[in-house]
Amino acid sequence: MTHSHEGPRARDAFIESGVLDRSVRDVVGSSWQRSTRAGVSPTLVEPSYAAALGEAQQLNGLVSRVMQRMAEGLAGEPVSMIFADPTGRVIHRICPDTSFGRQLEKVSLAPGFTYAEDSVGTNGIGTALLTRTPTLIVGSEHFTEPLMGFACAGAPVHHPISGGLVGVLDLTCEAGVSNALLLTYARSIAERIEDEILATVSVSEMTLLRDYLAACRHATGPVLALSEDIVMMNHLAQQRLDVADRTALVARTDDAVGELLPRTLVADLPSGAIARLDYRPTSVGSAVVGGVFRVQIQEPSARPLRSADSRALAPQLPGVAGTSPEWSRAGAQLRESHRAGTWVLLVGERGVGKHALARAIHVAESPARHLRVLDAASAALDPDEWFQHLEDELVSEEGTLIIRHIDRLPAALVESVSSRLLEESDRSHSAPARWVVATRESTTVDDAVESQIVPCFDRTINVEPLRHRPDDIRAMIPAMLRTLSPTRDLQISPRAVNQLARHPWPGNATQLRDVLRRVLAAKRTGTIELADLPPECMAVGRRTLTPLESMERDAITQALIDHGGNKGKAAEHLGMSRATIYRKIRGYNIDTRR
Repeated sequence: MTHSHEGPRARDAFIESGVLDRSVRDVVGSSWQRSTRAGVSPTLVEPSYAAALGEAQQLNGLVSRVMQRMAEGLAGEPVSMIFADPTGRVIHRICPDTSFGRQLEKVSLAPGFTYAEDSVGTNGIGTALLTRTPTLIVGSEHFTEPLMGFACAGAPVHHPISGGLVGVLDLTCEAGVSNALLLTYARSIAERIEDEILATVSVSEMTLLRDYLAACRHATGPVLALSEDIVMMNHLAQQRLDVADRTALVARTDDAVGELLPRTLVADLPSGAIARLDYRPTSVGSAVVGGVFRVQIQEPSARPLRSADSRALAPQLPGVAGTSPEWSRAGAQLRESHRAGTWVLLVGERGVGKHALARAIHVAESPARHLRVLDAASAALDPDEWFQHLEDELVSEEGTLIIRHIDRLPAALVESVSSRLLEESDRSHSAPARWVVATRESTTVDDAVESQIVPCFDRTINVEPLRHRPDDIRAMIPAMLRTLSPTRDLQISPRAVNQLARHPWPGNATQLRDVLRRVLAAKRTGTIELADLPPECMAVGRRTLTPLESMERDAITQALIDHGGNKGKAAEHLGMSRATIYRKIRGYNIDTRR
């Protein structure tokens, strides 16, 4: 194994040359290559962080109980027991040894942080999730240097009913005290969790499984079954639909699961096909516990050839780019609302693309109709004139009205705007002709707007921030570059794209566009490389920095660039000690790979 004396040399040689030594295990070598392609730093541990851990509470509680029981055998041992969800995000961690726990904190191996392979490189959690097999990674088999002091054994945990991956059980200890029994013990605990899930499978899950199997027996096409915690999909769905289409289908089912009556939905798939979903609820007594969807796929008459990555061929909404489940779900919900004539409130952070998405749906669905955009933030300049514009629009020709920044509507206008919208809403629903969309920031709440304006809209759709949609960042970058520089012969390197995809983007799409505009001001032709990105993009931490911290981060980044990455010279230039600059590089998550 590579954690022998040859291990560190084999890893260093690979990082320097990209050539794998024959002593490197296949599972490790393949992971190193994936880590390199993903742009993972070999010197920094920089996992993303997501604080919301409330999903699948019943399952997480069950896992926690099993781990607590099994942890009794670890008392006094420098071993940590960890459970991560299918994305690699750490949900639970038990570490009886407080000293060892502090070592784990230094590498952010803690609840909320994501240890997926494309985030921190080769490790027991991420690699086991990706390969779907129990995996032991020891010492220098880790891709990232700060993890080389550890050994981690990850064992995938599957749902005994659906067979779906529910997470990974990982045991981590110091590399010098590990042995093969670590993986054996991890597999044993994973099996205990699966047994516990099976023992607590509810009547509702068994009923849903029965309905799903009955549908599959007579199916000639894809079948999906969903509940709050389970997604099942037959082999026809996996054979006939690629990943992007399957994701879009699951997203489309959100509007039906839980409904009391059967219904039919239509979904426009990324590949260009159209899916008809016939929903039948699964009930236990009077409670709906899930549902089964029989799917019919209608191929378009001139469908483009499929590729290994259908997202590259997937038709986009005009003027926007994105293929993530979160973005696809918001788009599908907004498209359905347009077709039904239901009014929508779009909620999300500033710059996330709410207005662009609403405009794109209008252009895609009703390009010949009238479109008007009113900005409530400008109403304070002349409230009477703004309200007259609203009045004129509500009695004008059929079409779409987008009211931006409805949360910034002056207090003096709230009551009159509410009355006028309610009056027009009743008329539009009786004879759908005018579609109204309003946008609001998720971080601001105005009591008057919430109580009087929001009830004028039939539904609220949330648009997730860009930091939760890294796949969309990768899709948006080339689209934005084409828009910003349509006549230039410019490309962007994979390493630069990966770096941008890991950035938190507190300003969302607006900030990304501004950064690319600055890059283009200095880069006229050729390929945009890591060195061409501004200093702010070389930090990937999720914490919002103060203006002073941002200045310090940029100064350190620029000093590292000026001195070829030499931390000692950069520290001397800035008048700080080596220890201080190392601490601040880590604290600001500055990428030093230029």
